[in-house]
Amino acid sequence: MYVFILTTVVVGFACAGVVMLLFRLWGRKAPKYVIPFVAAIGMFAYMIWDEYSWFDRYSSRLPGQISIVQTFADENPFAPWTLISAPVNRFTAIDSEKIVVNPDNPDQKRVTTLLLKKGAETLALTHLVECGANRRGYITAQTELDANGFPTGIDEWFAMNEDDPLRSVCN
Repeated sequence: MYVFILTTVVVGFACAGVVMLLFRLWGRKAPKYVIPFVAAIGMFAYMIWDEYSWFDRYSSRLPGQISIVQTFADENPFAPWTLISAPVNRFTAIDSEKIVVNPDNPDQKRVTTLLLKKGAETLALTHLVECGANRRGYITAQTELDANGFPTGIDEWFAMNEDDPLRSVCN
């Protein structure tokens, strides 16, 4: 977050500096309102560019075994341009190398999902997916595990709808 703020300020100063240089080269004095106006436009342009390009920049740097299964685009009334076209600012990904099939029950798979959000820490959640029963549950630190590392019981199961992103591990 601090890097974003610092970069935004630097862009504002750079835009103002370019305009001041251009006015000096033309031999004219810049009106008092032009420099702050150009700095503000430059900062807004950078903020909007960063907001809309974050997902593409971040997802292109992910390793090949990580697949994005769900994206979220949020509107923000304090950024009115997002009401027209909301940018993707968080997504869910699955690391295919960390999908583990239960040797005792091939319908059960242990899956780690990564929840990534712009400006926040990455969260890793572990799920138990039962493909045959179309359900999933969370594996927490309190969940008891068997010798294979699979839960002996899940406290709460969730039905997987047709559009559930964890359904992709069952294919």
